[in-house]
Amino acid sequence: MGHPEGGNLKIYVDCVSPYSWFGFTNIIKHRPFLNKYGVSVEIIPFFLGGAREGAGNKFEPTPKFREAFAAQDSELTGELLGLKVVRPEIWPIFSLFPVRVATWIKDHYPAEKFEATFPAFSTAYWSKGIDISKPEGVVKALDGIFPEDEIKEIMKNAVTPENKKKVVDVTMGTGAFGAPWITAVNSEGKRRDWFGNDRWDQVFYHLQVPFTPVKIIPPEDVKAKL
Repeated sequence: MGHPEGGNLKIYVDCVSPYSWFGFTNIIKHRPFLNKYGVSVEIIPFFLGGAREGAGNKFEPTPKFREAFAAQDSELTGELLGLKVVRPEIWPIFSLFPVRVATWIKDHYPAEKFEATFPAFSTAYWSKGIDISKPEGVVKALDGIFPEDEIKEIMKNAVTPENKKKVVDVTMGTGAFGAPWITAVNSEGKRRDWFGNDRWDQVFYHLQVPFTPVKIIPPEDVKAKL
């Protein structure tokens, strides 16, 4: 494996997808080390429904035979990441409005505000069942991050023509058919794209970042730590 001299990674997320929440959580964890290897990281909100439509991957309800596995998968992934995942009663929601809100915040506030906003939306929807497609849900989700008057101003700005266009342009420019959508360009200028939260080994390999693949700890090593 070579030694990177740079590169960049972009991860596109939409709060309607629990896997975007997982991907966001992972990239926040990995970002400090990626940065040390010269890889820049950008987290970008996008409208998953629009991306899927544009790619010809129209939404279809989870087939009955996959429901139990899907529930297990999201529950266990959440546990591994320290996230509480509870399937909302209303699913899916039309996520365009919260994506517009997150886009406005990303473009007009310090990064830490956006990086508090996205998990607040995900927690509100995927842990508490709050319908963040509605203004009152957005206010509940962002309580503690912004004062209520400021949230209302943000929501007003989120539906300006300029911000609406920004969301469309970003969404349709991804080429994504799912979320999270990861785009990585390595130090040689080669780009690859991935869909999902379970491709990190491939992403790091492409970026030529040293990493440890999943492995089982030998019993003797476990006993030695006791």
